[in-house]
Amino acid sequence: MTHRANEQCVLPIFDVFIFFDWYNTLSTAQFWDSILGNQRHPLAGPLNGALEDLFRGRKEYVGAWMRGLVTDEQVIDTLNLTLPPRYNDGYLLRELLRDCRNAQIDPAMANIVRALRPRAFLAVASDNMECFVHAAPRVLTGELRIDELIVSSTVGSLKKENPQRFFGPTLERYGLAPTDAILIDDCADTCEIFRQWGGSAIHFTEPAKLREDIGHLLPDLADV
Repeated sequence: MTHRANEQCVLPIFDVFIFFDWYNTLSTAQFWDSILGNQRHPLAGPLNGALEDLFRGRKEYVGAWMRGLVTDEQVIDTLNLTLPPRYNDGYLLRELLRDCRNAQIDPAMANIVRALRPRAFLAVASDNMECFVHAAPRVLTGELRIDELIVSSTVGSLKKENPQRFFGPTLERYGLAPTDAILIDDCADTCEIFRQWGGSAIHFTEPAKLREDIGHLLPDLADV
């Protein structure tokens, strides 16, 4: 399932659909960056420690969050943070959503997306949490005009667990097949599974190499 205002079928304009991973591909923005990046913030230290415990020590719970099995609020509750008196109970959720909306894309990657915009359907395909759906980065629908946002917490599956479930409905709605799709992702395992499913994949390492790889895979797009 994709995050779209209109689920009607779309007549194909392009014969290629390019799926971009978000974290460590398009962007390095992290949850609660506005707090963690401000060493004077009273929650910077405690929140950093709580998130280290969450992402390093409770990976199964993080996986459940990414599959939509637990909510943002439930996760925040498990951080067991005591807010200073001047902060109300919803503060951490509000800041999480604010940082998601304000997340920025790497400028070099933004240039690549802009160059591809008139030549292919584009989507962000992210193993991510419900906050990324409720507060999708403004840059995606504004400046970059991405066609689709596909998030694991909505689909109920990570990309490499079930490519057909994750990517298939979007391609079908656009009248395309896996052979018409390209995934750009920093996870080599996810890229290999996408290829086994029938698509093409580029293992992302850095923007300059990505430009070369796109040119080799799609010579018509060699000048991105």
